[in-house]
Amino acid sequence: MELIGDVIKTTLESFDFAYCIIVNVLTYILINIINDKRKTQLMTTWQKRLTLLLVIFSTGMLYYLTGSDCRILLNSAILAPVFWSWIFKPLCKKLKIDYKDIKLFE
Repeated sequence: MELIGDVIKTTLESFDFAYCIIVNVLTYILINIINDKRKTQLMTTWQKRLTLLLVIFSTGMLYYLTGSDCRILLNSAILAPVFWSWIFKPLCKKLKIDYKDIKLFE
């Protein structure tokens, strides 16, 4: 039982889950703002991925400048899109919440 506890503790200490949530929320807001401005032609998948990378980099730099561990930031930067694709998006679908219909700015 102690081994499982150690594995869970190590896993939780290896990531900054607040960073992952911040990256996902900021990316979502930024994509919504850009799509609202463009109206006729929405962002492509690659443009959304580039937006995610820019948010990961800028947020990571802010975290780094405030003294966060680089290893934890790198782990969290990798986890952020995985968290969105495998956990949050399927959860929204299961709860019948379509995140694409949420309009932040009207």
